[in-house]
Amino acid sequence: MPNTVHRPDVNPVVSALLTAFVLNLGHLLVNGQQRKWLMTLIAMVVGTILCCVPGCVIWILSVIDSYQTAVRLRSEEIIPENEYSQPWLFKIVQLIDKTASCARA
Repeated sequence: MPNTVHRPDVNPVVSALLTAFVLNLGHLLVNGQQRKWLMTLIAMVVGTILCCVPGCVIWILSVIDSYQTAVRLRSEEIIPENEYSQPWLFKIVQLIDKTASCARA
């Protein structure tokens, strides 16, 4: 079984704010998803280098995903470390990370 995350004490707002303003760190520090943090950060940087718009879209989707994942964790759900809550972000990141999963895709 893949590494799982179980953190019923997370704060969705803090997770979203850290993801929005501090290099996607809401995924890592609040939600405890190291691989997701790394992959979304890489996708955001590559999207920004290629053209600013894809990087901004990935950034917005990452903030939404961080919030949604924190809400799921707060409801005491146990989720895999590399599972995405936002289907559109999952489809983008799946291009570079084949181990990614999404419950809603």
